[in-house]
Amino acid sequence: MDILPAIILALWFILPAYASNGLAVIFGRGSRLNKPLDFGHNFIDGRRIFGDGKTFRGLVGGTAFGTLIGAIQLLSGEKIALPWLGSNAPIGLWIYLASYLGASHDLLYFLIYQWLTFSPLFFILLDLPINSKSILAPTMFHGFLLSFGALLGDLVGSFMKRRLGLERGQPAPFLDQLDFIVGALALSFIEFIPQIEIIIALLVFTPIIHLTANIIGFKLKLKKEPW
Repeated sequence: MDILPAIILALWFILPAYASNGLAVIFGRGSRLNKPLDFGHNFIDGRRIFGDGKTFRGLVGGTAFGTLIGAIQLLSGEKIALPWLGSNAPIGLWIYLASYLGASHDLLYFLIYQWLTFSPLFFILLDLPINSKSILAPTMFHGFLLSFGALLGDLVGSFMKRRLGLERGQPAPFLDQLDFIVGALALSFIEFIPQIEIIIALLVFTPIIHLTANIIGFKLKLKKEPW
């Protein structure tokens, strides 16, 4: 698979996790009806378990929004992406011609066309992963797993930073940028495992995207730190 399709599929695949991780910061603001996930308690080393930045409202709000993004992906994939791919991809024309020439009735043509379109063979001929249909039109459960997994990964990252003696807001290179991606992938593997090229693309490009988004958020005064 070429690098550009891998990047596009990777970003589409992980979008609920990006949304969940980014919006959790906004949902977690304020103290009204909000509590830290560790209830302000310390671990056995005397340091906070997670810190004040990890709240119930952020966890619930971020997960809910990421799941909503997953639902939008499902609808847009089924209504827009897959129909467009089937009608505009060169292989779609070849499938149409082959089924038309081999069919003596419209019903037979329809059945052949439906069987071939978006089958593993269809995506192989497009030089795309055979499970591209599950990426382009994922389930809502996929969106939930990615969203919740991203925030669980972020919690693990915060726990590790506290154990290293780093306070809230202090940078931890790579851990800050990859903890939520690792958590999202780990939990989403329960339902679906993407191609290795997609996983590699995510691990390579996520730190760049994450840092860029944080710098923009810092400039807009949505974040206190540019990392």
